[in-house]
Amino acid sequence: MYKIIYNIIGGFSLVLGILGAFLPLLPSTCFILVATWAFAKSSPAFHHWLYYQSPFSNSIQDWTTYRVIPVKVKWIATLSIIGSYLITVLLIDNIYIVGGLGIGMAVLLLYLHSKPSCRPCHLSNSGYVNHPPFLKSHRQVI
Repeated sequence: MYKIIYNIIGGFSLVLGILGAFLPLLPSTCFILVATWAFAKSSPAFHHWLYYQSPFSNSIQDWTTYRVIPVKVKWIATLSIIGSYLITVLLIDNIYIVGGLGIGMAVLLLYLHSKPSCRPCHLSNSGYVNHPPFLKSHRQVI
């Protein structure tokens, strides 16, 4: 029963993530990450495809391994958050709602910009890029 629910969540999130890649105001990254999480609990084969072979695999792996948010994504998210807040200020007259939303969005922006924008790059003497200890088998030659 739970696998069916996770499959539905994963499928719905994947569709929204793919749409978000083409529609300017719909984010794709968060939906793809939710789809990856849901398929990890319900469909190992589809999770494997999404994590290692899909067009989103690099972004998924960067987030799960290093918690990296690319600069382009940070700028798009920041502009979207500020734009949403400005629309809220114009349309909502309740100062408590506007203030609470402003505080929440400020915290979200702080979290967003506290994450690194690229992978850490530590070179060893052998010319390999060293990944975290739990990924020793995934070394790549530079």
